Formats: sequence, C-alpha cells, structure tokens
Amino acid sequence: MRKFFFLPVSIIWALIMSIRRSFFNGRKQKRRIKFSKPVICIGNLCMGGSGKTPHTEYLIRLLSNHFQLAVLNRGYGRTTKGFMFADSLSTNKTIGDEPYLYYRKYPNLVVAVCENRVEGLKKIWQKLPEVEVALLDDAFQHLQLKAGLNILLTDYYHLYSDDFVFPSGNLRELPSAAKEADIIIVSKSPAMVTPLEERIILNKLNPLPEQKVYFSHIRYGDMIPLTPFASKQKEDPKSVVVFTGIHNSYPLISFLKEKYKDIQIYTCRDHHRFTKKDIDKVNYLLNRAISPYKAVITTEKDASRLMDKSIKDIIQDMPIYYIPIIVDFHSKYKCDFNQQIFNYVGKYKSNNELYYK
Repeated sequence: MRKFFFLPVSIIWALIMSIRRSFFNGRKQKRRIKFSKPVICIGNLCMGGSGKTPHTEYLIRLLSNHFQLAVLNRGYGRTTKGFMFADSLSTNKTIGDEPYLYYRKYPNLVVAVCENRVEGLKKIWQKLPEVEVALLDDAFQHLQLKAGLNILLTDYYHLYSDDFVFPSGNLRELPSAAKEADIIIVSKSPAMVTPLEERIILNKLNPLPEQKVYFSHIRYGDMIPLTPFASKQKEDPKSVVVFTGIHNSYPLISFLKEKYKDIQIYTCRDHHRFTKKDIDKVNYLLNRAISPYKAVITTEKDASRLMDKSIKDIIQDMPIYYIPIIVDFHSKYKCDFNQQIFNYVGKYKSNNELYYK
C-alpha cells in the first residue's frame, strides 16, 4: 500500500537524483575531484543497513599492516559541524557512532569527520601527508568527489534491483546508479550459497562486464561484558533480551534465536540516543525472563551509546553484553577480493606527493 501511495513522490525524487548524477557525469565530469592517492569509497544505494561499518572494518584489518590509513565519515547525528579529527576527548555525540567505534577499536588509525568529503580529504592530507590510503565510509552519493575505487554494498535479502526509491521503497536513488561501482558486494548472505543462488542474484543485479561481484557473510564473535554486573556473571544466560538501535537487526536476532529459546526483542531506530525510558522498558522485559540466568545483548555500535554519561550509571547493575560483528568473504571470493584491493592501492605506493584534479 505504501509503495503505491507514495509513488508520485518517489518518481519525482528518482528524477531529481538521476538528473543530479547525470549532471556530475556530464558537463561537471571534469570538475569532479580526483586525488593522486588511493581513495576507496564504501557505500550503498539503500537508506542504510547493508553493512558499511563492518566492511570498512574488514578493509582496515586488511590494509593497516601495510599502509597508513585514514577513515573519513560524515559523522551522522553528531552535535558538531565541519572537519574534526577524532581524539581522546571525542565521544559518539561529537563525532558520530561509526567514527567513534573506529577510533576506539583501531588506535593507529586516523579517523576524521566532515560533511564535505573533498574538503575532509584535503585537510587530512594537508595535516597528515604520511597517510597513504583513505577509506570513505558512506560517500557513494557524494558526487563532487571521484573515488579511485567504488565499492557498493547490497543486502542479500534486500537487493537494490528488487527495490525502489524512497519513500515507496528504501533506495536513495535509482538502481541504475550501481553502474558506477567498481565492486559490488552482496552482503549478509548465508554462510553457504549455492551456485544456483549466486546465478539468480547475478541475473538480478546484471553487473557490467568490468564490475566484480563478491559475496560476503557475517560472523559473530563471543559475547563481551559491557557492565560490571555482566563481568561478574559466571553462568551462561538462558534467557536474553535483544536491545538494538541499528537499521537492520534481523541477522543478529536470527543468530540469537538459534541459540536461545527464551528471547525478547526491543529495537529502536538507527542511531537512536538511548534514554532512561528505553532502559526501563528493557528492564521490564528482563524481569519477564523465564530463567534466572539472563542477559541483555546488543551490538558493538550500540554499546558505545550505552556508555554515554547520561545513562551509563543506570545500567551498571544490568547484565548487558555486546557481540562484535565480523565480515568475511566466501572462500571462492576472498582471495580475489583482497588481491583486487591490494592491486588498486599498490599502484600508488611509490607516490608520496599529493595533488588533485
């Protein structure tokens, strides 16, 4: 019903975005800024939830032992504006959830935020010329910049080819924009994908001959205690409450449903700032749990927001854990993907001078 009701609005929005992209690829093509150092963009066509953050982390782990990296993000939902480097005074409120996560997990990584990605990259390299590779988290629609390598993600269960532009669907722009990607990653796929399933998806995506398509999947790490109470628990939980504020929590919920029979769910919108009201609702669900051995399970990204000083004190006596999300590629694709990334970055290794055109 929603699809047909909002269709006129979606058609207008799709037309605007199509004209915008055509404009930058036409007369403004020469004005798109391209840097002389490697710039890898990780983006999507949907409104969110395709796995940009864990895929960016995959690239960080892949490249960080060989190159000095910087990650540039818009800093969605932050209370500040303009360009900023992440530092010891940064919080998820001042730089945003994803940049704060990168900064906490990877101490040798340069993390910066800026709404204008071109200006952000210029300032990174002006102040830190030793940075060799820049990763752009969510910049596929930032057309002023021409990244050297564009990686486009699409959810295995919600392909962009099966979707339509917002508000009738969940896309930021038409599926035809995917032709500008160098790499398409089908994310959140099952651990085992048959050749027939792969072929069906490839037929739906219909990639260009020069585009590479890879399949990735999610692995979950062990639960990590977030609160002092959780650290003291000795018994494994039998009843759990899933508590998230991300765009797509269904993979985590599906994973936990296979492990626990007594499971309750409390989800909030993406980037939601948790409040005492949320904590009270979670506590209510926790008190309804069947087993005395119980836990609240959240994501690593949500865990950083739960450590905000506004609610940190009121969760100390709750058994809250978080589960790290790890992206990996299917064995037939992993070596080829890694090699394509190294081949791209390796072309620039001897180039220490910065210029853009």
